[in-house]
Amino acid sequence: MIKKKPEAIRIIRLFFVLFMGGFLSLSAQKVLIVDTEGTPVPYAHIIGEDSVIIGTTGMDGVLEGVKFNQSITISHVAFKSKTVYVKGEGTVQIPLEDSDYGLGEIVVKPKDYIYVQTYYRMIYMSDDTMTYCRFGVIDNIYNVKKKTITASHTHISKAEMGLLKTLLDGVAGSVIDGKGELPNINSSKKTPLTKERESESRNRYVYNGKIIGYETFDMKDHLRRVSLDEDAYKNLLKQEKAEAKAKKGKEPKAEKYPKRNVDDNFYMVYRIDDEGRYGVEDFIMSQWHDDYVKYDNIYKKDEHIRIWLESYSIDREYVDKQELKEKKKANKVKMSWAAIQELESKHNIPVLPAKALEEIKKLFNK
Repeated sequence: MIKKKPEAIRIIRLFFVLFMGGFLSLSAQKVLIVDTEGTPVPYAHIIGEDSVIIGTTGMDGVLEGVKFNQSITISHVAFKSKTVYVKGEGTVQIPLEDSDYGLGEIVVKPKDYIYVQTYYRMIYMSDDTMTYCRFGVIDNIYNVKKKTITASHTHISKAEMGLLKTLLDGVAGSVIDGKGELPNINSSKKTPLTKERESESRNRYVYNGKIIGYETFDMKDHLRRVSLDEDAYKNLLKQEKAEAKAKKGKEPKAEKYPKRNVDDNFYMVYRIDDEGRYGVEDFIMSQWHDDYVKYDNIYKKDEHIRIWLESYSIDREYVDKQELKEKKKANKVKMSWAAIQELESKHNIPVLPAKALEEIKKLFNK
C-alpha cells in the first residue's frame, strides 16, 4: 500500500472543502424522521420532486445522501405524508403526525366470533418500473372458543405481461393467501428474540447481542409500534447455520447469484390497553418492504427489485354466526381500480406516491 505524506493529505482535504463549498446547493445531507414525541421513525420513504423514491430511513430514522435545496415528501404507512423544502447543512429533523385510519373504538361483546376485515396492496418494481401490483380484501374470522383464525380472500392483480402475472400471483398467494391469518402481532412467538427496556417508551429486540428491532409505546393513544430489520435477523440465522456446519466439517452451499444491497424490513402498529394487552381485533396496519439487487442470468445484467406489501384493518366487530354471515355479505367488494380508489379514500388509506399511481394506471389500462 502506498502511503500519502501528511502534507499531501492536508492539500487534498483543503481542495475537497473548497470544491464542496462552491457546490453547496448540490451537497448531499441527511434527514432524521421522528414522531411527535421525537422518537425516530424507521422505514419512512423519502420521495424527490420527480416522484421517485430517494431512499428509506433506517432503524435510527435517518437517511443519508439526500440532496438539499429541494422539496421532498416523506411517506409512511403509519403517519401522515408531509412535503417540506430542505436546505442548509448537517442533519434536518422532520416530525410526522400519526395517520387516522378512521377506525373507531370496538365494543367488546360476549360473541362467538371476532370479525376483522383487512385491505392489502402489493407492489413489485424492477429497475424503477412497476411490473406487478395486487390489491385485495381479506375477511379474517377469529373463533373465540377455539382460538383459531380462518380467512377468505378477494383480490385483483395486474402485470406488464401475462407470464409475469401468473408467476407473481403464485408468489403473492404463498405470502398472503397461504397464511390465512392476521399478521402475527406477537413476533416473539416465531422468533427467539429478547426484549430489553431502552426507555419508558421503547424496548429493543435483541438476538445474540445484536439489535434487530424496536418496540415503541404511545400510552396516550394506546398504540404500540414494532419495527424489525428482517435482513439483519436472517443474516444472523445464516451465520449460525454456517458455523454449525463448519463445526461438522461441512461447507455451506454458496448461492450462484446471491442478493446484494439487501434492505428487508417489517413494521406494524396495533392498539393496546392500559395493561399492554391486545388481541386480533387490535391490529391496525403492517408493512413489509424488500429491496435488493440480483444478477439476472437470462438478461445478463443486474436487476434492482423492490417489493412492498401493506395491510390495513378497515373493519372489526364482535359477532355471532348470523351477524358474521350478514357482515361478510355487506362488506363484499367487487375488485376494480375504481373500487380500490373508493375503498382507500373511505378508510383513509395513505395515498401512494404520484409516480406509483401513474404506473398502476398504466397496468390497469393495458
